[in-house]
Amino acid sequence: MIVGLAVLVVAAVLLVSMGGAIVAAPLTLPALALVVRRHPTPGFRIAGAIIGGLTAAEVAWAAVYLIAGEAPVVIWFVPTLTAIAAGAVLGRRRLPTSGARPGPSG
Repeated sequence: MIVGLAVLVVAAVLLVSMGGAIVAAPLTLPALALVVRRHPTPGFRIAGAIIGGLTAAEVAWAAVYLIAGEAPVVIWFVPTLTAIAAGAVLGRRRLPTSGARPGPSG
C-alpha cells in the first residue's frame, strides 16, 4: 500500500514538473498499471487513471509537437484521445492481460 502510494505521488510530482513526466513515462506508466492492478480499490483506480491519463497525454502532446509542430487541431485532439484511452484502461476494474479468458460475467 505504501509503495503504491509512493508511485502515485512520484508520478504526480513528475507530472507537474517541467517535462519530468515525459522523460519518466516509460517507467511511470507501467508502474501505475502495476499499482492499479495490485491495489484495485476505487481510490487507487481513480488516481491511477487520472495521473496515468494525464501522463500519456503529455507524452502524446510532445510526440505531436515534434512530428507536426503546432498543428491547430492535432496538437490538442491526439493528446485528448490518448488521455481518455489511457484513463479508461487504467480505470478498469481488471487490466487486460494477454491470453486472459473472460469469466462468466463477460
